[in-house]
Amino acid sequence: MVTPDEALRRIAFLLEWRGASPYRVRAFHTAADAVRDLPPGPVDPARAEQLRGVGPVTAEVIGQASTGSVPQYLPSPARRPDR
Repeated sequence: MVTPDEALRRIAFLLEWRGASPYRVRAFHTAADAVRDLPPGPVDPARAEQLRGVGPVTAEVIGQASTGSVPQYLPSPARRPDR
């Protein structure tokens, strides 16, 4: 299980590694900073999106990670990336 902060930072790392836009990478880092002080437990994506620096995509990641699910943006250990 990963926290929303960890999930967002991992996604930012993977995006950067794959050569994604620096603005997209920064968006995930900004969202990770925004959720750092949230209490543990489930977070509704609509509530997360109200945080400064959190948009619809990062809010969905926060919602998924906060419930213990592997966010769709993060590859699951069971899933293999296409080669």
